[in-house]
Amino acid sequence: MNARHWTRAATVASALLLGACSSAPKQGGWFALRWMEKPGAHGPSSQVPENDQSRFEQVLSFDSRDGEEKFAQISGQIREGDVIAYRMKWQDAYRDILMLKLNKVGYQVFRYGHLAIAVNDPANPASLRVFSSESFKGPNLREDIASLRQHDFDIYRLDKWERVNRDRLHEFVDASIRKAGKWYGYDFMGMFGLANSNLRPTAPENIGHDYICSTVVVGALYYAGLELDAIQRDGLLDLVTPAQVVDSRGRFFVADKIALETESSE
Repeated sequence: MNARHWTRAATVASALLLGACSSAPKQGGWFALRWMEKPGAHGPSSQVPENDQSRFEQVLSFDSRDGEEKFAQISGQIREGDVIAYRMKWQDAYRDILMLKLNKVGYQVFRYGHLAIAVNDPANPASLRVFSSESFKGPNLREDIASLRQHDFDIYRLDKWERVNRDRLHEFVDASIRKAGKWYGYDFMGMFGLANSNLRPTAPENIGHDYICSTVVVGALYYAGLELDAIQRDGLLDLVTPAQVVDSRGRFFVADKIALETESSE
């Protein structure tokens, strides 16, 4: 499939999304579009030995119908760095579509419709917040773990989380939120797969203010020293979906060293 055909397919799928990064998809997604959700076959992880690679493992799963007791059990096991992949039963999405909640259309397209990452609350490091990006809100920490009670979701965990630079992760969260704060804090070009915000930031000044839910996780992890295979075309003509992120492997690198090298070359 050439670039023009890919762009057309991505635009059609993204038009159906209508802001899918605002909550959750039909479980499994459309089979015809699964090729779009595959991480790069020869990404950064293939360039380093296995001990410098990392991958996501699904460790928890919750259905909003499971009840309070199950949610208390699940939520108590979530820890910083866990990636939250939201899903929705097709019956629920269809019902909402009939009620003209058109942003739910996209939930029928991909395996997951929204993505977030758990991070320590800046005001209270003993608790967790949900870091993501949403339509007309941009990157934010508006929700806490308790807000997940109303959703169906799977939790993915990096197998080498201890190697992620948490200080830089927190720096990315803070910088991206400060740069957002307006309606244009959401990457509408990225939503249509045309051109994503900077997915490989190395210093606060080149962190973007306009990410979608999946690319804000990709950008945050890169800034913290983990480059994922999710990026296929350096961000151009590249619709990065939630499933594409959690299915990715990644390669570790020394993030602060990269930042210093970038500064010295400028």
